Amino acid sequence: MEIRQIPDYPNYGVTRDGRVWSYNINKFMKPYSRPKHGNVIYLWNDGIKFCKYIRRLVFETFTEDIPECVIHKDGNIFNDKLENLKSSSFSEVAITMLKKRKYSNRKICRVNIATKKADIITIRRKDNDYSRINQAVHRRAVTSGGCFYYYIGEKDKLVAEIKARIHSDKLSLESLSMRDKYSPYIRIIKKHIKNHQKYLEILEGIEEYA
Repeated sequence: MEIRQIPDYPNYGVTRDGRVWSYNINKFMKPYSRPKHGNVIYLWNDGIKFCKYIRRLVFETFTEDIPECVIHKDGNIFNDKLENLKSSSFSEVAITMLKKRKYSNRKICRVNIATKKADIITIRRKDNDYSRINQAVHRRAVTSGGCFYYYIGEKDKLVAEIKARIHSDKLSLESLSMRDKYSPYIRIIKKHIKNHQKYLEILEGIEEYA
């Protein structure tokens, strides 16, 4: 794992997967997640506190390029891995935002987990449930209110996200079992895996057009 010193901030380093290391305390720092803006971190230099976007720290540190904007390839503003970042301009970002507004009323498939039934809905920004459903269709959450939500034709993306979470949980379970086989978290992780496997079974029964 490579930790590279952040330019202009000699007391801090950053990794390719988006973690910030403090040389002062010799450990990784906890980022702050802002729902509409992504992950930020607070760095000190010459007694002054700076708020920095982690995506920009990662991109500029490893590419030595300073673009107008740094954006996420997969649209997930919390995925600050280097391979998920690319440079952009203010005009390109503005065009992307306009496209998002244009397609904000795309049809969404809602799958009730308990009944395993699917229906098609649309949401608008003024709707009370807009925020939580929007987070679900952009996979910041797998489920919301006992349902799956995904745009028509994007069920495979939700399935891929669930499989990735299962894989991550299995790795965590293996590591934890080796360190402390009596840890109470083992049961919790196993439950997470079981739930996500159940989710996959439900989605497999939903017709592809939905």
